[in-house]
Amino acid sequence: MSTQQNKELVERQFSEMWNGDKWDALEEMFSPDYVNHDPFNGDQGSGPESFRARVTAYRGVLADFDLRIERQLAEGDLVETHWTLRGTHAGQLMGEAPTGKQVLMEGQLLSRIVDGRFVEEWVNWDTYGLLREIGALPS
Repeated sequence: MSTQQNKELVERQFSEMWNGDKWDALEEMFSPDYVNHDPFNGDQGSGPESFRARVTAYRGVLADFDLRIERQLAEGDLVETHWTLRGTHAGQLMGEAPTGKQVLMEGQLLSRIVDGRFVEEWVNWDTYGLLREIGALPS
């Protein structure tokens, strides 16, 4: 696939799965051996269902879930995506009851795509910023 097609695949992941909660193309888009590396969620398992479980968990914490691509860079089989996420704290997170607070965070996702499927992703996001915003950590 071209770098443009790889970027479009990431865009599709964001629009269909993260924002749209649509899972029809899960097996088509993710390798059976897919792995996600997220320091906040260390032991996630592997494969497409591990991705679905992670997305479902985050969507359960934040209502009005709005994940936006701010910019992307691509080279070879890698796509780097800088994103922002907005939502309302509506589910328990790290023992913190829902606060109803609006949150905004930023992060980066590095996706490795082989033969039109996600095989591995690394995510880095402002975890401490989110925890401060909901009151789970002091300012």
